[in-house]
Amino acid sequence: MTDTEVVEKKKRPFIAPGWHKDLTNEQYHGSFGTSSSSLKKLVKQTPAHLAYSQAHPMGSTDAMALGTAVHTLILEPEKAKSEILVMPDINRRTNAGREEYENFMRFADGKTVLTPDQFEAATAMAESVLTDPYASILLEDTVRESSVYWWYKCMDADDDTDYKEMLKVRPDAISRAHSVIMDVKTCRDASLTTFSRDIHSMNYHLSAAMYLEGVNQNQELLDELGHLAYSKFIFICVENTAPYLCAVYELSHDYLALGRQIYQQTLRTLHRARAEDWPGYPPAIRLIDPPNWAKYGHVV
Repeated sequence: MTDTEVVEKKKRPFIAPGWHKDLTNEQYHGSFGTSSSSLKKLVKQTPAHLAYSQAHPMGSTDAMALGTAVHTLILEPEKAKSEILVMPDINRRTNAGREEYENFMRFADGKTVLTPDQFEAATAMAESVLTDPYASILLEDTVRESSVYWWYKCMDADDDTDYKEMLKVRPDAISRAHSVIMDVKTCRDASLTTFSRDIHSMNYHLSAAMYLEGVNQNQELLDELGHLAYSKFIFICVENTAPYLCAVYELSHDYLALGRQIYQQTLRTLHRARAEDWPGYPPAIRLIDPPNWAKYGHVV
């Protein structure tokens, strides 16, 4: 084990490689290991950006709270009553109201807090997914919110990577009936055109490739779920505004291959970043050529 691994293990709890079905979301995110969220930052930003974001994690936003609630209602409905709280109507302009609010927030620590309107939206979004003819069938017989940890060893025969990196994934749902992994996405627009752009801009295909590799290298998981390998990745998308429509998309073989290529490239970038103390932009003056679309004249 390298010095870097030893230092990082001391900072975050180390969870042994394997398939863990009972870890909480907080335990997973707080543990040692690199997730796809970290790797995606290296596609468009520098290692310095990644290091800063890890040292200064962003707090929860209303959109994140809504997304968390929707995931709970869809994937772990039995936990909804204990993990989701609706903010009562409190007049915080009075001393009594401020005290009531502070007491509520202390009680709500670690839970997902929604306004009544947000809870109504989350409930409608979950209902849209659970009544969709395809999403509902896909989610019928699945293992949900389990975690997989492994030491990276690329499954590509052409990759001769000579280092180890602890990786981790937490698929929303892994099917028992089909060789399919699923990810639930809340979004403003679930149309094919817009979500196709979202896949590219947010590098969802990188995550999909990493999830498939993590699942496929764990023999215990494959044996228990009865599959030789998982080959398909499906997004279940639901819009966060009325009428809360649901759409289901499968990533093509070509898109998964591209995601795998980018995923492996970012791992190499991460390895270099550790050795080079998390560099930022190159210390150089770089020449910028006009892109192809800028070479054509403008018509007014």
